Amino acid sequence: MKARKFKGHVLPPYVYMKKKDYLYFIKDGNLCPLPNDPSTTEFYELYLACLKNEITGPSKQTMGELSLAYFASEKYKKLASNTASDYRSKTKWLLERCENIQVKKITRKDIIALRQARKEQPATANKTLAVMKVLLEYALDLGWIDFNPAKDVAKVETTTEMRVPWTDEEIAAFHEHADPRCSLILELCLNTGQRLDDVLSMRWSQVTNDPIAGYGIAVDQQKTGAHVFIPFTDRLQEMIQRLNNQIDQRGSDFIVVNTARPNEKLHKTSVQLPMRKVRDKIGVKKTLHDLRHTCAHRLAEEGLSDELIMAITGHGSAEMVRHYCKAAAQRRRAGDAIKAMNKAA
Repeated sequence: MKARKFKGHVLPPYVYMKKKDYLYFIKDGNLCPLPNDPSTTEFYELYLACLKNEITGPSKQTMGELSLAYFASEKYKKLASNTASDYRSKTKWLLERCENIQVKKITRKDIIALRQARKEQPATANKTLAVMKVLLEYALDLGWIDFNPAKDVAKVETTTEMRVPWTDEEIAAFHEHADPRCSLILELCLNTGQRLDDVLSMRWSQVTNDPIAGYGIAVDQQKTGAHVFIPFTDRLQEMIQRLNNQIDQRGSDFIVVNTARPNEKLHKTSVQLPMRKVRDKIGVKKTLHDLRHTCAHRLAEEGLSDELIMAITGHGSAEMVRHYCKAAAQRRRAGDAIKAMNKAA
């Protein structure tokens, strides 16, 4: 784990920064402000007193202090990196509006007002609401409040259209205009049904010839923590071999190589922009995440059960799979119905 530093000094356990200007000792929901110079005797005397539970600090149990306590908690540390980053982003927005308000004074009406402040972006509003629920649930765990005022607040209603799968023509057009690495990423997303972050994390050392499933790769999904083994399709094996012959490997263990730093995983932002440029060029509005659902959609078209589709994509529930595969499943059932009618005619 990377050491946390403050003005060049490595911070000891349980010491955290607030706005890069203030230091706090935080443990088990107790907060105590510390001197801003970790090199002083005063700092370490107070720090040692906090460790011995001799000082708990004059906490007012504000939303700002709650966020500090939550980000220092084991619950937060167990989150996937993307989820943790999203929580921090939404919390920053919240603190700009209620940092100094005591948690016990936050009402259901306040929660709804904060949600409605982002209603023009329904997905963002609902994610912000989810973070409020998590923060206030942690305040409940700490004993700062007796109930969570955000618990039963409903999400903003959305009119998001059903995801539409990539077509064969769109995939062919993408390959025609993309560089080999972007093409490889698209094929990995499409044929494994995994999220972009998980695709960029794939290493050759994870690839094996499983005696049951065949040649494929073991994936630990960063968002869900689920462990799945994904057999490679014949198409994917051919594409990996052909495209990687066009990419400078430089001894990297990553299937998608970071040519600038071969031993480091590519960050998704470094591939999202060039891939978006290709999509814009060919007029495709669908996203990279839609490739995950394209994979599930194609499996549903072949008549696979929800459980078999989940075994590939790693979706958390059959309900989620049915949501994204509804159109494909309906067409397949309609086709079966017409075949039955034709036989009866």
